[in-house]
Amino acid sequence: MQPNQHANHFFVYIMGDQTQPQLSIGVSENLLQQMDGHAGHSTPTKLVYYEHYELEEVARVREQRIKSGAPEDHLRLVESMNPNWLDLTDTLT
Repeated sequence: MQPNQHANHFFVYIMGDQTQPQLSIGVSENLLQQMDGHAGHSTPTKLVYYEHYELEEVARVREQRIKSGAPEDHLRLVESMNPNWLDLTDTLT
């Protein structure tokens, strides 16, 4: 019996927009599906930051660490990867 060759994928993500103060931080196994699920809602729908993990537990710990930071820390984190606040959804395909 061969071991499972498909790696697990867990994404810690931040959705938002530079012009809006509210950011959405979470974890998803399928980030493209997550983005589709946010379309049409009043919550931010632009993917501006993400990190990939193979273990859900590690992703959940990272999510909580980000959430426990100050709003200014969230902005700095986004700008460290995405200084122009571009929608990163296309980078997932």
